Amino acid sequence: SDREALGAGALDAAAAFVAEAAAVHKDGETAILLDSSDDLRSGEGGVRRLRLAIINADMPFLVDSIGNCLSEAGLVIHLLAHPLLSVRRDGEGRLEAIGDTDGAARESFIYIETDRIDAKGRQALGKALELTLAHVRAAVAHWRAMVEAMNADANRLGAGEGGDLLRWLQKGNLTQLGHELRARDGKASRAKGICTFADEPVLAEGRIAAAFAWFEAGNAGPLTLKSNRFSRVHRNVLIDLFIVPVREGDTIVALSVHAGLWTSAALAAKPDEIPSLRDTLSSLMARFGYNPGGHAAKSMVHALTTLPHDLMLAFQPADRERVTLTAMSLADRPRPKLELVADALGRHLFAFVWMMRDDLSANRREAIGTMLMQAANSALLGWSIALEESGLALVRFTFDLRDGGHLPDADALDNQLEQMLRGWLPAVEQGLTDLGEGVRDVAVAADG
Repeated sequence: SDREALGAGALDAAAAFVAEAAAVHKDGETAILLDSSDDLRSGEGGVRRLRLAIINADMPFLVDSIGNCLSEAGLVIHLLAHPLLSVRRDGEGRLEAIGDTDGAARESFIYIETDRIDAKGRQALGKALELTLAHVRAAVAHWRAMVEAMNADANRLGAGEGGDLLRWLQKGNLTQLGHELRARDGKASRAKGICTFADEPVLAEGRIAAAFAWFEAGNAGPLTLKSNRFSRVHRNVLIDLFIVPVREGDTIVALSVHAGLWTSAALAAKPDEIPSLRDTLSSLMARFGYNPGGHAAKSMVHALTTLPHDLMLAFQPADRERVTLTAMSLADRPRPKLELVADALGRHLFAFVWMMRDDLSANRREAIGTMLMQAANSALLGWSIALEESGLALVRFTFDLRDGGHLPDADALDNQLEQMLRGWLPAVEQGLTDLGEGVRDVAVAADG
């Protein structure tokens, strides 16, 4: 346990350090204390670490958000203790008592030991923690208002898959982080949650006109996108956006932008439970005449279940079907394969790269990422890896197309991928065959 890891003397020192941080804590703020001046547990051989004490009102997302902040700084948490205490403070935030007394409120006391960093690094970490916890407070404080805004947009969309999707997200399937209205000139209003941080917009002003045009072209809402912003709250991933048009008569006067993160339960949900994905499933089943109890139907359901729901909902229906059919075919015949999809506004390029698990390595992943970056003239935003039951590994890349990027030739890149993964001996065999040297030289290659 953390108590055993600290030992008696070190535990007293840690408690004194946390008490120093907790001496003054004002409502709506976070008290943060960082120190690396002394050896910790000097009687136990000495440990040189940075210690942090963070005092905040008790609320969700504190530990995971702080952990992500430290990870982003390249720091490993060696020890973490997180008691929740009832405290009473005076009007200036000074600590008066600890315990269940009249006027007491629950506060989060977090003690962390991590790697030592220099003074500049400590200053940067302190600022990052303050901003992270400000995002957490804003998201938690405005949660009810964000729920009401999404309910209003679900009613605005009415019956059908769009409204059903927002209603489904409200059932524990989306961690709501922010909401705002964006006018045609890009200006934001009625900002809630993380959208109150205007210097970190979840959707760039330059893309507002494209979003208006998407709806004016007759597309139904919501428009589902990935933000270019990584969440500071809960998980350090790109924020999910759900955009609904606000109309006055036949005119779109604003965009209602919801920012959040798919929950783990939503990402693992069955496709026939998720609005829009269930449409894709039923459409493909009908087109190919699959028997719901047959192998092909089960393979299709499996493919849609394992593919990332957050991305699939951001794709246009044709792209969603194409990626589903590819994944379905790979389950029966595992092989290297590449698929490319751009988002609805041409902001992001999503690359799906399947390969045999044994072919996956850090060098190969980096080489494939570089190949795609150069082909798309774009910057890499992030990547992830999933291992599949069929023996395949799926590597997903996200690229930023906004600054001169473009959708490259997927077939050409698919061929390059195959060449890259083919290996030395098969490549020699193919080369000799292409030169017309015949079976004898292929055998020589195999022997040598």
